[in-house]
Amino acid sequence: HEEFIMAMPGNYQKAIAEAEAETGTKFGCFLADAFLWFGGDLAAERGGVPWIALWTAGSCSLSAHFYTDFVRSLVAASPTANGNGLEQKLKVIPGMSEVSIGEMPGEILAEDLQAPFPGMIYNMALKLHGANAVVLNSFQKLEPTVTDDLRSKLQKVFHIGPMILQAAIPKPPISDEHNCIPWLDSLPPESRAVYLSFGSGLTPPPGEIVALAEALEAKRAPFLWSLKPHGVKHLPEGFLERTKEFGKIVPWAPQVQVLSHPGIGAFV
Repeated sequence: HEEFIMAMPGNYQKAIAEAEAETGTKFGCFLADAFLWFGGDLAAERGGVPWIALWTAGSCSLSAHFYTDFVRSLVAASPTANGNGLEQKLKVIPGMSEVSIGEMPGEILAEDLQAPFPGMIYNMALKLHGANAVVLNSFQKLEPTVTDDLRSKLQKVFHIGPMILQAAIPKPPISDEHNCIPWLDSLPPESRAVYLSFGSGLTPPPGEIVALAEALEAKRAPFLWSLKPHGVKHLPEGFLERTKEFGKIVPWAPQVQVLSHPGIGAFV
């Protein structure tokens, strides 16, 4: 992918020139992925037409890259006993007071900041203030502190999220071998279930599984929990028996169908 990244500016310039020559029409605006740090240069070369950058992730992930130099200076100036300083909390960065340096995107801590991919992200952060607007896949109330900080750095910030990409052609029905949908259908009309799922590749630590289970049992609200077998073994003793009247635990659930079901009231 390094060769692809290095060739991007030239390839885009060539493609744009060919499109303008073929259509006889000049570009009036560039709407491009924020990763394409050279979007501002392309816009400037064509008389300064507007450059709109689209960041397809949330506000926090973008904001982190604006603090690359600051975070790297913290690591260099305040090493811990093991010599890396990665445990420090970023208390002075708006919206990230509970985030440690080690939890920041890997590109920020890359050994060579000018390597193709880290360099692409770094250059994006340096140049994005020149964009006429930055469009985020988020919404104000989700990350208000981070969004306010971004607005202090960028010309304009617009939210259009959350964006959910769906196939244009309907897919065949997804299997529901654990009868999640029939179980939701069986709930009383006034009931709303809590759906818990952390994805196929992530299982919470044992302590968090116990805390979630205790909260569900205390609340006695209907719940559907997608939890792998190696996570189920960490549930409190007797939990499954005590909650069988109002809860259901499955190793996998058809998430899109579950989340679109009217019986779901909360998603964890």
